Amino acid sequence: MKKRNMSIGFAVPAFVIYTILLVVPILMAFYFSLNKWNGFNPMQFIGIENYINVFKDARLGNAVVNTTVISVVVVIAVNVLGLFLAMLVNTASAKSNIFRTVFFIPFVLSTVAISFVWKSILSYNGVLNGILISLGQSDLIGNWLGKQGPAIICIILVEIWRTLGYHMMLYLAALQTVPHELYEACTVDGGNRWNKFRNVTLPLIIPGMSVSFLMSIINELRMYDVVKIMTDGGPGYDTETIVYNIVSQGFSNSMVGYSSAISVVLFLAIGAISIFIVTMMNKKEVEM
Repeated sequence: MKKRNMSIGFAVPAFVIYTILLVVPILMAFYFSLNKWNGFNPMQFIGIENYINVFKDARLGNAVVNTTVISVVVVIAVNVLGLFLAMLVNTASAKSNIFRTVFFIPFVLSTVAISFVWKSILSYNGVLNGILISLGQSDLIGNWLGKQGPAIICIILVEIWRTLGYHMMLYLAALQTVPHELYEACTVDGGNRWNKFRNVTLPLIIPGMSVSFLMSIINELRMYDVVKIMTDGGPGYDTETIVYNIVSQGFSNSMVGYSSAISVVLFLAIGAISIFIVTMMNKKEVEM
């Protein structure tokens, strides 16, 4: 009984913090989404009208497409490259430690600071075009952040560079749980590097892989700060993401109820995607 009371005592503060910081805001967002409200005047209950408008909004549809493109490319890139780099540095040596640190540093730096640095590099009067001019390659200079195609590519590249080290460390942690005896047994059976990867490494790192995939998808679906600083959603709405749209509708257009409806839909979408990924990865782990 004493141990039970002690366990409850330790759990209560965490539960209170979790409720205040997560559960309450979600419930408030759902309540706001059922009202027409600009954040100042009294609310006007309109039911599911905001949710109907969510699926009719062409600007939001464009933001969904942009977010999907960014998410798909970044998720695939950071997971493939992250696993590759983790396998390269999966040794206990000074060089490996240096490479781990170099790749992980961008993730621990301030995203805002990183975005400003890359903006100064990629802007029309920035460092990159200055280097091209100094090398006599004026024909190659471009408005990297001012055109639709180059702008979204720049955002994707910066996001890959920023998060790659984090996913490398996730895969590295997963790789270090694989017993070396299994590799030795595979070698005795005549297995080559591909056999070891396919039959030993891959099945045993699936839990780590599921975490990496899940975290990368969630991070990209809620991307805001990189887009806000580097392109401000432009040119036009060509690099606007879902979260950027939520903030813009809620604060710039004073449509708090509508932006809350988008937030609720995004929350449900992330939840559904998370459940799907975990379920699929668990099935894959059982099959292997």
